[in-house]
Amino acid sequence: MTVVSMRPDHTLDTGPAFLWDRQLRAAIETIGASSGPPPRAMLIGNAGSGKSESLRHLHRVLLDRGEAAILTQLPHAAVIERTASDTVLLIDDAHLLDEEQFAQLTTRAADPAAALIVAARPWPASEHLRVVARMLERTLPAIVLGHVSRSDVLPYLDAHGRAMPEPCLQHILEATGGVTWLVAEALAQHDELDCAADAAHGELERALQETILHRLDTVSPDHHDAVEALCVRAARRAATDAAADDAALCGYAEGLLLRSGRPVPLVLSAVRAAIPVRRLAELTGPLAAAQPGADSADPDFLALAEEIGAETVGAALVRQGDRMLDAEPGRAEEAYREALLCGADPSALTARRTRAAWARGDLDTAIAIAEDATAVTSAADGDLLTDISAGVWAARGMMAQADAVYRARPPDTVDSAALASIAAFGTGATSSTPARDAGVAPSTLSVSMDLLRRGLEASTAGDCSEAVLADFVRAAEMYTSSRASGAVPELPAVIAAVVALSLGATSTARAVIDDAIRGGHGGPWAAPRLLLWRAWVAVQCARPGEARADLAQARELTGDLSARDALLAHAVRVAIARRYEDASGADEAWRHARGIVLRTEIDLFLLHPLAELISAATRAGDAARIRPHFARALEITAQLDDPPLWIAHLRWAGIQQGILLGNPAHLTPHAKALVAASADSHVAAVMAKAGRVWTSVLGGSVDPAAVEAAAAGLASIGLKWDGARLAGHGAGRTDDRKVAARLLACARELHPTDGTRKTAETGDTAEQGSTRTTPEDLLSDREIEVARLVLQGKTYAEIGEAIFISPRTAEHHIAHIRNRLGATSRSEVLTKLRQLIGEDHAVTSIRPVRASATGQSPSPQLRVSG
Repeated sequence: MTVVSMRPDHTLDTGPAFLWDRQLRAAIETIGASSGPPPRAMLIGNAGSGKSESLRHLHRVLLDRGEAAILTQLPHAAVIERTASDTVLLIDDAHLLDEEQFAQLTTRAADPAAALIVAARPWPASEHLRVVARMLERTLPAIVLGHVSRSDVLPYLDAHGRAMPEPCLQHILEATGGVTWLVAEALAQHDELDCAADAAHGELERALQETILHRLDTVSPDHHDAVEALCVRAARRAATDAAADDAALCGYAEGLLLRSGRPVPLVLSAVRAAIPVRRLAELTGPLAAAQPGADSADPDFLALAEEIGAETVGAALVRQGDRMLDAEPGRAEEAYREALLCGADPSALTARRTRAAWARGDLDTAIAIAEDATAVTSAADGDLLTDISAGVWAARGMMAQADAVYRARPPDTVDSAALASIAAFGTGATSSTPARDAGVAPSTLSVSMDLLRRGLEASTAGDCSEAVLADFVRAAEMYTSSRASGAVPELPAVIAAVVALSLGATSTARAVIDDAIRGGHGGPWAAPRLLLWRAWVAVQCARPGEARADLAQARELTGDLSARDALLAHAVRVAIARRYEDASGADEAWRHARGIVLRTEIDLFLLHPLAELISAATRAGDAARIRPHFARALEITAQLDDPPLWIAHLRWAGIQQGILLGNPAHLTPHAKALVAASADSHVAAVMAKAGRVWTSVLGGSVDPAAVEAAAAGLASIGLKWDGARLAGHGAGRTDDRKVAARLLACARELHPTDGTRKTAETGDTAEQGSTRTTPEDLLSDREIEVARLVLQGKTYAEIGEAIFISPRTAEHHIAHIRNRLGATSRSEVLTKLRQLIGEDHAVTSIRPVRASATGQSPSPQLRVSG
């Protein structure tokens, strides 16, 4: 046993050794000097630091020297004023003086010839005390008491004839934080007999708890509560405002907190051991922050309260976080953070914290925790971290990286292996999933994963039957029922909806997404993605109002969409603009989408939005920008041997691109691919037939029955807009007015235009009792549609294409509008339309387009210039 003792040259001749002898030595030596300035000093120390005992000791030293000295506490102002300047005035607890007392004390301190020694606590601090301290420190630096070290304890032990084993001394200094009063109490109560069988000094700490708690009870209720809160949240302050700073200073002045505001270790353990269960539950941030008014009926509180007492605070908080993880990941994450502050094992919380961050949609935090993990406690935790890393890469629009994560860290569990297969199929690869152990009972989640894997394997093998769709739909239902909220490369409900759309079953796709949203499929993080896919399906079903509403709601649920979701959101916006807005609106939607297209890689589950973006980019003259993504999509499907279910819509996008480019050679390979897939896919067969009819129409051969049949076929597989466009193109290519009218009626029936329109507003300055004519008072619904397009600068042909009427019919509508408005000139038509409907575009004139130089008679057109 190593025993420490004091070196002989540490003793002072001025009296018994104190723990704080070293700090006090300068003042004693200054006072002991036979000549020099009058004694002036400032002592600052927290409760129990020895400042009062130091004043008494200095008083005795002065009296022994024959000096006139007065030791007082809270003296009357008159006493300070009447005391002669050569009499040493020693004032204790100066922090408690009132304004009048401070006024006299400041006057005395300002006199450098006046002898004055003042002792005070660091709190409550006042400007008066700071002024006095600065004056006294001109003579001698402030003597700061309250913290002792090994070099202070050794002389103290030796002076009192005691020895102590080195490990015991180190433990006491660490547990007390070197706070003077606690070190003194620990030294007084230390018993080597207890230490022999208690190296952790548990008995010593328990003996000190009552003393610590008694001191805590002497402070004000507000400061008492603040110290308790800091002990429960040991690694940080509860707040950063002035009240919290004041509470921290009070705790420091009472010898309960360190100067940084953190609890002294012994104080920390004492408070945690004695704090009532309800108070502890209130101080755990997850409950107090989310439900500040929680009472004893709060189930979250009751669940936590049952845990506390039998376990450590950290373990109880971990269990509480586990209970909240699926439904309230934000609160769960806070619980785990608190558990770490309370000493929980970080490696045991890595997977939980990562999952909570993922569930909140905080992808950056989730992957940062996962990538920083150096150890996990189980194979399941390892797979969870792998799943989240892969899920984040997929959400960033980089499915190939998600697949790479799984290949670098092959899953140990079958369910995680099923997720790996999603990433593999998404990149055009295949993944062998190990068979599930026959001796393990299936769970709802495991059944979902098995059905999903089986569906993917069958669909990529060429099966386009209803049985394949049924597997995907049931997989989505089982996943919803499992209440799973973990990371996935793609949601089962989304995959099921994509497959349904690929098979032309738009109603099934809508039902799958609706059920998933109602059931909380995937947890809170998945809600925006599901809403975006419902918006996509709504566009395909010609429900633009619903699509806009779902798109807006998805954006409200999350601050920033992931790259994958942002691509889908822009595809929805582009689809709405192409179908229901003018050419400038469609071009603008594409311009906004271009940035996210560059930042996102295409995978198997994004082929539908890609098809929309291919047409939009081509329509805007930007086909080169989308070409790499189109090529990558063809590469993915080729790696899977061009499964009919997955290639049909992609190849149809190629045909549409060829039509928009006016390049028959471009669409030929896509048409051939659809013909080849027709034997196994009804959707491919319908598209192949429609492609042939469309090609004939573009060549000038319009068979109305064939066009109607092809258009209806497209509508039956969920391509209503394409069917309407085919009929519209047929109407525009025929010289037979009856055939044109028939095909335009077919187009309007397949894909009605959006009926929303602005209502006329009454001006604030209108005369009382006056009314304003609305568009509906003068024009029919169709004429209002035409009028708006006129104000947007549309030609007759463009108006006809936009609302599926012939250019000649558009001209007739405009003539009727002119008569209704009583306009006699083109400019007057525009002026009155702006007044009636609204000035959406600056338009200056209307002029018909003249015959071309070649002598060909163009279709009647309307030009609006500005």
